[in-house]
Amino acid sequence: MGAAQEGSGREASFGLNIRLPFEQEVNPWIAEDPKLIHFKYFFTRKLFFLKEASAVCLCPGGFGTFDEAFEVLTLVQTGKTSIIPIVLLDVPGGEYWLHWEQFIRVQLLAQGLISPEDLDLFLITDDVERAVEEIFAFYRLYHSARYVDD
Repeated sequence: MGAAQEGSGREASFGLNIRLPFEQEVNPWIAEDPKLIHFKYFFTRKLFFLKEASAVCLCPGGFGTFDEAFEVLTLVQTGKTSIIPIVLLDVPGGEYWLHWEQFIRVQLLAQGLISPEDLDLFLITDDVERAVEEIFAFYRLYHSARYVDD
């Protein structure tokens, strides 16, 4: 979230911080800002996170990053949130998300726990320009979604 806030600037940002006993500090771009919201529970933070998101871009991180990745993928896959572009952005030459995808393919796809089409819900890249293009291309084509019958 800090990278997005640094890029857009304090005036165009709001922050969703989680209160943890360790490992978590508010980033300097939103610290002490009245638009910073502190959450006690992860589920409420994720609800706010997705409610306002037009796209999701996740960078390598810990358990919380995986939690957010699986949450957004589950909600988009099941139609419980709007379809949005999901980009998993690695450092140049990095393999963080490629290893994650390998796990998804071997443990979930190969066992029939997800469909092959579910792999199209996200893009893995280590190129920032490619990530930006994915988001812009999505909104050049996307208008709305609806479900018919089942």
